[in-house]
Amino acid sequence: MSGKTIIHGGGQIDGRAHTNSIEAVLNSLAAGERQVEIDCVKLADGFAIAHDEVEKEFYGIEKKFVAVTQAEFQQLHVFSKYNPATFDFISKILTIAPETKVIIDAKFPDFQFVTFLQFLQRHYGEILNRLYYQIYSPSWVKICHEFGIRRTVVALWKYFDADPLSDKAYEFASCATSELEVLGVTVRWWSPGITSENVHRDGINRLAKLADVYFHGQSIPLCREKELLHTGINFFSSYSLGSLPERFDAQTYKKKYNDLSAMSDLCAACHFLEFGAQEGRSAV
Repeated sequence: MSGKTIIHGGGQIDGRAHTNSIEAVLNSLAAGERQVEIDCVKLADGFAIAHDEVEKEFYGIEKKFVAVTQAEFQQLHVFSKYNPATFDFISKILTIAPETKVIIDAKFPDFQFVTFLQFLQRHYGEILNRLYYQIYSPSWVKICHEFGIRRTVVALWKYFDADPLSDKAYEFASCATSELEVLGVTVRWWSPGITSENVHRDGINRLAKLADVYFHGQSIPLCREKELLHTGINFFSSYSLGSLPERFDAQTYKKKYNDLSAMSDLCAACHFLEFGAQEGRSAV
């Protein structure tokens, strides 16, 4: 199967997404993924790896992250069972599996990005320039230069969501790719008033000449409906699509299992990747 994936929020663990947990990251790496995104939030006295606005849902606490100290955060668990990933853990991953690319999503206001980089520089300087940072506007390119950071992912939502394929969005992506080492350009699958899943649109093709384009925010049902598995399209996803077995045949798979008979070939392929192998269904 063509295409690459950036695994969102550390990946899935026991069907749960965006946990940013050690268990989820290890699960993603065990599945063969080597591009893992983690979310970072501002704490009262530093920063931590976590998704934003999930204090009560994920951690069972009433306080907001900005009121939680680093010492307090270290005592928390996600859904009472998973261990939050830490920067020390990420450092070990990059040592043990140096081919792994860890992408940072800053879940705090723009003005705190500099403070975050200063925090990393002070406490985890050994990984500052080994991480990839999602950047959202031209001003972030300048900040990366100031910290000697080269590795980035250009994110065309937040400020370009109204039209991620606009000339302004392209100018930002072009500037970043000319000055930095860009892993990819990410475009939201659905944006207000625009559908960007048509991979033949001029805007997508223009971006693809700058760097790999990753579609962000799609769900597996959407993936099933698009003829994308063999087109080299890349995904920014909470789950790993993995690779189809060499002998996989969609028609045979559908005939073998009556509950799949109405699916398109693409749906059947995605079904096997998401459910079939776990359910013990045969690929041939």
